Amino acid sequence: MKKSLFVANSMTISGIVLAIIGVVAIVCGEDFFEHLIQIAGGAIALMSLFMLVMRIVKSKDGDSKLEKTLMIVMFAFALIGGVLLFCFAAQLTRIFAIILGAIILLFAVGMLIVTLVYREKKSKLSLVYLISSLLVLIAVAVLGYMFIRDPEFGNKVMAIALGVLMILLGLVLLFESFMVRKVIKLFNENLLTDGQNVEVETVEAEAEVVEEEKPTVE
Repeated sequence: MKKSLFVANSMTISGIVLAIIGVVAIVCGEDFFEHLIQIAGGAIALMSLFMLVMRIVKSKDGDSKLEKTLMIVMFAFALIGGVLLFCFAAQLTRIFAIILGAIILLFAVGMLIVTLVYREKKSKLSLVYLISSLLVLIAVAVLGYMFIRDPEFGNKVMAIALGVLMILLGLVLLFESFMVRKVIKLFNENLLTDGQNVEVETVEAEAEVVEEEKPTVE
């Protein structure tokens, strides 16, 4: 049975989409997460509004009054949440950058303390590791502080990092899709060749049987 190219085509489309998202993230910079939250909020609001209207217009007779009320309340809250996400996307991105910066800063400080406490005092290798670790952790702490001080900078750094990651992942998926496509085509060609060989062998075998069954004329 021939293998379908569905998996390879899906990987190709996914790779292209991821690469496009990565480019958009790099181009938009600090505004990327704001637009992303707005899109998510708008989608949630529209879907909730649709489900709310459908629930009110085409309510099932089999549901109890409590079930109908709970479903309507749930969709109403989802609608309000989507609208709030859309309207306050900028504030949410700033808060997210500040929270992430605080987490990074606390993590760096904690790792600095652990590195200083558990280092081996008489080992040169431990000293080299300590110095390199301190430099890295100080850089991370500075990055966390900058995220807290300037959330827009934090959002821009995160968007660029995410964009680069998405582009790399998209390129990997594209490469893998070409490899999968090549393997599938080779498998299908071998399958077709084997089928033709089997048909030829069958015809030859039938021809030999017919030849053997022919009566001999004396």
